[in-house]
Amino acid sequence: MANVVKLTKRLIETKTSTEKDEVLWCSTVKGFGVRFYPSGKKAFILKRRVGSGRLAKQRKMTLGTFPAMSLAVAQKRAVEAIAKMQAGEDVVKQRVEIQRAAKERRDAEMSVSDAIEKWLQTDALRSRMRGPRFGTLRNPRDVKSNGNQLKRHVIPLIGKVKLSELTRKDIEKMRDDVAGGKTAVTEKTGFRGIARVTGGEGTAGKVVRILSTVLSYAVREGHITVNPASGIIIPPSRKVERYLSRDEQTRLEQILTEMSLEPKFERGVAIIRLLMLTGCRKNEIETLEWKSIDFERKFVRFGKSKTGAKIIPFSQAALDIIKLVPRFESSKFVFPSYKIDDYYKGVPKVWNEARHRAKIEDCRLHDLRHNFASVAASNGASLPMIGALLGHTQAQTTARYAHLTNHSLVELAEQISATIDERSNVDRLDNPRVVVDMSKRVGR
Repeated sequence: MANVVKLTKRLIETKTSTEKDEVLWCSTVKGFGVRFYPSGKKAFILKRRVGSGRLAKQRKMTLGTFPAMSLAVAQKRAVEAIAKMQAGEDVVKQRVEIQRAAKERRDAEMSVSDAIEKWLQTDALRSRMRGPRFGTLRNPRDVKSNGNQLKRHVIPLIGKVKLSELTRKDIEKMRDDVAGGKTAVTEKTGFRGIARVTGGEGTAGKVVRILSTVLSYAVREGHITVNPASGIIIPPSRKVERYLSRDEQTRLEQILTEMSLEPKFERGVAIIRLLMLTGCRKNEIETLEWKSIDFERKFVRFGKSKTGAKIIPFSQAALDIIKLVPRFESSKFVFPSYKIDDYYKGVPKVWNEARHRAKIEDCRLHDLRHNFASVAASNGASLPMIGALLGHTQAQTTARYAHLTNHSLVELAEQISATIDERSNVDRLDNPRVVVDMSKRVGR
């Protein structure tokens, strides 16, 4: 065997790399050597036959790399392997089989992408929100929205990572990448559809929350023992509450009146007016069915909504708008689609046109719900009353409007104070002695 030398630590350290692989074999342990690569890598190797005789199979194996493995440890492992091979034990084949089995086990493990797919098919279909909605079927649109966010932000970044190997740092990096716009993309979703995925802080927070739900499901199913997303810092969601001023309200009403005369805007305008007068969510009015409306007792029963089944009072003005809508026997919806058996979905486009004409570009369609709450508060409604009007099931959801009711309380306090002061002045005038006593007391 060529290049047989006495291997020492110093020799291995000082040996420079060559243009081709070079092997120095150990003079004391036959078949043990060090391979030097042009890249500078140095690896301990072993070349021996399994059993004895010229017909015995020859095996090659890498024991480790220098300096991560010391020469002494490499020689010890080489001697142990040689002893087994001389006894007819194929350690190389055993090693390959162990590595193959480990790879098969790893491949069989569930990845983040696999967990997401399984969650979307099972656990995502039912609500786990505490309260009356717990265990009820979720809106398929919400499930689809969750799936799109996971598939467009999580899967491209950490989808291939195995659940057992997923760490807190992986999720934190994913969060920061989404917040920085790394997953931003614009893609076609159909003949006319376009999806603009932007990312940002808000999206990053939503994605981490949804992923945490998926990982909690994986814990319950026994795929992992702990949820690595638990406790991760999430950017606070931006609570934007926009209210219309009286001037903006007047301009918007004028614009809606003008647009209602155009047939293409007629249904959209009716829905927008109902949103203004009821404080309902867009989807609740879009999917409103005739059977849900009680014109006599002035309320609407929503079987399905974001907060579950509920009954919302409707004013006479809101009911009058509905009465003017033509009713089609072929559709159960108050606002049916023009072409298919579905509800009308053109409200966003109508609203964009309306707010552009009214010069309230920063006002979202959902802000009409906030505006309804602000008007209710200015008329003296308490938080529980506002919550009942909006269909909230939890008090903390309505608490965001506390500052509005506080403003009403200030006005009420001013009125009470003025009344008390007025009565006090009358009492003083009726009793001059009180006035004299007060003036003496002030003089002191």
